[in-house]
Amino acid sequence: MTEQQNGQQNTNVHPDQPKKNSWLLVISIIMIALAVGGYFGLRFMTDKINASEEKTAKFSVEVKQLQEKLDQMQNVVQGLQSEIQKSNLARSRNWNPIVIEHLIRMADLTLNTTGETKLAISFLSAAKQYASSPELSAINHALNKDIASLQVVPAVDSSELILKIEALNQKVDALPIMAQQLDNLQKTKSEEDSSAKNLWKKFFASAVKSLKDIVVIRRQIVEPLLLPEQETILRLSIQNKLSQAEYAVMQRQNKLYQSCLEQVVSLITRHFIASSAVTTDVLSGLKELRQIDLQPKLPLLTESIAAVINFMSANKMPNGQEARPQIQGAKSS
Repeated sequence: MTEQQNGQQNTNVHPDQPKKNSWLLVISIIMIALAVGGYFGLRFMTDKINASEEKTAKFSVEVKQLQEKLDQMQNVVQGLQSEIQKSNLARSRNWNPIVIEHLIRMADLTLNTTGETKLAISFLSAAKQYASSPELSAINHALNKDIASLQVVPAVDSSELILKIEALNQKVDALPIMAQQLDNLQKTKSEEDSSAKNLWKKFFASAVKSLKDIVVIRRQIVEPLLLPEQETILRLSIQNKLSQAEYAVMQRQNKLYQSCLEQVVSLITRHFIASSAVTTDVLSGLKELRQIDLQPKLPLLTESIAAVINFMSANKMPNGQEARPQIQGAKSS
């Protein structure tokens, strides 16, 4: 009798044991899957951050290289002016038109390659120093007109623009996300509900409720809440677009520049609190940057080069015939 009872107990225990093992196996698989997913998710975010840092470092190197090139060009201009002054002391004034023509063509080349109006004006101003004699008054007059036309063109300082964009980039992490605004609204609503328990306020609440039939209440559409991971990706995306705008400034790509800034404004307007002081400051800076045209329409230096060529042809100066080809003209947007 006892053996039969023990046999029955054993038969009741054994069927449950595989079920427990199956549950343990399922839980182990789920934990392993979560660990692998978390690992790859963390690795993905790390790769994104490293890629953004590499792009920022690359842009910084390009900015430095551009600044070095500008410094070299300025050194070339200074060296050229020094050499011309030394040559002017040893030679006749008849070489002045040739020097003027060379400086004008350097100014035109600058406008066609970099679009730097300040550097082009410095070339033309250097040419004016060699057109001070009375016989070169027509050339001097033409140079004055071309300089005046270049001074009207809004100057684009690449270094200053990049610094402004970088300053806005540093403020992205401080932008308050829209979820904070929702929390404030919910707190305000709960306070109003608790205070409405008062008898008099209930009376006014019923009066307001009766007015709802004739008063239209417009509700603000709020973007859905973002997870912390999504918020991080959103901020990195905004910073990446600003970095692309810096690259567009260095390459003088106005379409890419305007497109990146427009996307940044759209993301900030949709996902961050518009009434915040930080958001207002960033949007104001972006509005100022969007008003800048990286490729303004540049004037042609035809009058100056034509005056030089006419003078050299009239006086049958050496190389006067070689100088006859017309100037190419500056690029425009």
